[in-house]
Amino acid sequence: MNKTNPKTFSRLMLWEIEGCLNLPTLLLIVASAIVAVLIQSSSPRSLSNSYINLYDGASIIFLILTLVTCTLFSHSFAGSLGKGELKRILSYPVKRWQVFTSKIIALTLIVFSVYASAFTLNLYLSSLSPLEPMFYISIFTMFLHLLLVCAVSVGISIALRSELMSTLASFLLLFGLDMAFDYRSYLSSNGRFTYIFSYFQQVFHPNFSYSILEPPATAQQALISIATPLFVVAIVLIGVFVYFTRKMEVD
Repeated sequence: MNKTNPKTFSRLMLWEIEGCLNLPTLLLIVASAIVAVLIQSSSPRSLSNSYINLYDGASIIFLILTLVTCTLFSHSFAGSLGKGELKRILSYPVKRWQVFTSKIIALTLIVFSVYASAFTLNLYLSSLSPLEPMFYISIFTMFLHLLLVCAVSVGISIALRSELMSTLASFLLLFGLDMAFDYRSYLSSNGRFTYIFSYFQQVFHPNFSYSILEPPATAQQALISIATPLFVVAIVLIGVFVYFTRKMEVD
């Protein structure tokens, strides 16, 4: 690859995507996404109230999404460091920022695309309209959680350089936060989702008598729930990016 070739970045992304499209990895992503949707809690409700099922099953989806994302990002970063693959890639005329950024974008797009596609099963399972706004709010919140897991996994992978240890440490850290804090905490995935879902529920369905949170979440609580993971993602990824591109030694 030529150093000045404008296609270098896209080739690195394709390389990363091809690695995820091999049968075992692709099967893991697709199967986990379908299972996460199918086993979510889904109590019977009337058709007009069925969008609440999106909230009922969120914890299961977040848990499985966390495990799969930690596994993939740890494999891509810590695995390539431990096996010497990253050293081989950097022996080509490519820049470190291209390698780092291509991995982040490619893996995030793959995981989100598969999980968002599987999540559309809810339209059938809960008899939802394709225009139901809470469906898209749920997908947006899932994307926020994916970004957070991505940042944590990448940071720990670069620090530990061990695929297995990075996977376990990333998952246990995020799972531990969810267990330590309840649905009213911004530090748990369920808490952030509850505030976001509750606020937009009253925005789009103000006449619906059932509320998942009493009193309903305010705009400020919803905004904090959105800003919190984005802030953590920005801080962690910027720090890791600087270290990866300027300080990190590749053995």
